[in-house]
Amino acid sequence: METGKKLRICMVVGEEIAGPGAIIPGGIGQYTLRYCRMLAEMGHEVTIACYCQKEEFEFREGGIRYAGISGGKLPWGLYVYNWLRTQRFDVIEFPEWGGYGAYAALLLRRKFGRIITRGHGHSLWVQRVHGKPIKKGRQHVMEWLQLHFSTGILANSGFLKDLYLQDFGLRDKAVDICHIGIDRKAIGQEDREKGDYQGPVMIYVGGYDRRKGPVDLIRILQETNLCQDAFKVRLIMVGQDTPTGPNGMSYKEYCMQTARELGVYEQVDFMPATPRQQLAQIYGKASLFVSASRAETLGIPFLEAMSLGLPVVTWRTGAAPELIVDGETGYLLEYGEMSQFAEKAVRIFKDQDLWRAFSENAVRNVSQRFLEADVLDRQVAWYQNICG
Repeated sequence: METGKKLRICMVVGEEIAGPGAIIPGGIGQYTLRYCRMLAEMGHEVTIACYCQKEEFEFREGGIRYAGISGGKLPWGLYVYNWLRTQRFDVIEFPEWGGYGAYAALLLRRKFGRIITRGHGHSLWVQRVHGKPIKKGRQHVMEWLQLHFSTGILANSGFLKDLYLQDFGLRDKAVDICHIGIDRKAIGQEDREKGDYQGPVMIYVGGYDRRKGPVDLIRILQETNLCQDAFKVRLIMVGQDTPTGPNGMSYKEYCMQTARELGVYEQVDFMPATPRQQLAQIYGKASLFVSASRAETLGIPFLEAMSLGLPVVTWRTGAAPELIVDGETGYLLEYGEMSQFAEKAVRIFKDQDLWRAFSENAVRNVSQRFLEADVLDRQVAWYQNICG
C-alpha cells in the first residue's frame, strides 16, 4: 500500500449516504463509501460530506468523519462551498454528477484544498443513452465550470475521457484515467477464487432501467430458445426498479409483461436490489453474466462477475471493451445483434471447456488489472502529485 505523505481528504457526494435519513447508496455513493474506508485504513484523514434532507449532522465512525450538509432555496453546491470555507483539506473530491462542485472550483482558494473531479458521467451522456434530444441546460453549464476550474480530473475509463474532451472542450492532458477497482470481500466473497459451472443460467445485475436495457435481455432469452432446443436457459435479474417503463409502468413491470408476452416468464427470476455483501451468493447461482446496457462509463458488475469466474457477454459499447477481452473472458457484440448475442451465450453453455477457459481468464484479468487496493494506490499517488 502507498506509504507517502498522509493526506486530509474530503469526498463530497450529493446522496444522503449517512446520518439518520441515509438511503441505500447508488453507484457514486458506493464508490465514496468503499474508497473512503480504504483510505482511512491507509492512515489518511478522511471526511465524507454528503447531502442531508433535514438537520445537519457530524459524527465519526470507523475512522471516518461524516458531515451532513442540508440544502434550501439556493443550489446545494453553494451550501457545500460555504461549509468548505470553514475547513482545511489537502484534497476535496467531487464524484461529478450535476456540477454541484462548480462553486467550490470557481471560488475556493487553494489553501482550503485542491478541487478534484472524479468523472462518473454527465448530463449530456445521460440524455444520449436515454435517447433524448440533447439540451445544454443549466446543469451542463455547472458541469463545464466545475471541470474547467478543477485542479485535476479523473475519468473512470478511456471512454469517459473521450466524452469529456468531446462535450466540454477539455484538453487531452487535463483528464487522467483511473479505473475503479473491486474488492471481493465487499460483495461477500471470502475464500473462493472462482465459482463452478452452474448450468445454462445467465445473470444480470444493474437495475431495471431503460438505459441499461434489461428488456432486451428478455428478448435475447427468447432467442436462446429459438436457436437451439437442447436446454432452456434461465435468467436471473437483480436490481432496483425505476419508473422508466412505458405507459406509466415501472421498468420491472415492463420486463415482466414482456417476458409473459414472449412466453419466457417461467425462465426468469426477477429479484430486487441486493445488499452488496450478499451479491457473491447471487452471482454464484449463474454461469454467465450478461448486460444489454447502451453504454457504461465503467461497469462495476462486469468486474464483480468476472472476479467470481463468470464470463461476460455484452455489447461493444461504452467502457466494456476496456474491461472484457473479446474471445478470452467473454464476447463483445455489435449493439442490437440479439440473435448473435443469444448464439454466443448458448455456445458458452454447450462447451464447458470453453466456459472453464473463459472463467479462469476472467479471474486473472480482474486480479491483474482491477483489484481495488492496487487501483487506490495509484489514485493516492495521483492525489499526492496534485498536492505537489
